[in-house]
Amino acid sequence: MKIVFSFVFTILILLPSVANAHGLYLSSKEGSLYANFSDRSPAAGAVVTVVDEDGIAIIRETLNEKGMWALPKNIEGEPKFVIVEASGGHLTRIAWQEVLQGTSKGFFDYLSVRIAIGVMVLGGGGFFIKRLLNPKSQIHKPK
Repeated sequence: MKIVFSFVFTILILLPSVANAHGLYLSSKEGSLYANFSDRSPAAGAVVTVVDEDGIAIIRETLNEKGMWALPKNIEGEPKFVIVEASGGHLTRIAWQEVLQGTSKGFFDYLSVRIAIGVMVLGGGGFFIKRLLNPKSQIHKPK
């Protein structure tokens, strides 16, 4: 019982440190690349690097204050990936072909889906903890 309580207490203490973390997400539309953090704030000033298949940098620029970068018209070399590096150690990449074609929102990009999953995880976790702390007593039938 003490082990279960210690485990639950440890998870609850560590939960706030995990909740503050956020990611860096890229999308492209109409010849522009957009970089945003998970809280929807733009990744202003992030460094954009276009690399070829060998990992050699072809272009290195920064995003504007809106977290946007306009794709260049003429590029020397054959781009393979776009890498975006923001402050705080955030780093992500996207394939060049995906940038040219444009990206669409995925299922988990919608806030309502994220909220629904969070509610299910919290509710399921609470149910699981309740079952651990209060197991059903077995009724013995007399012989």
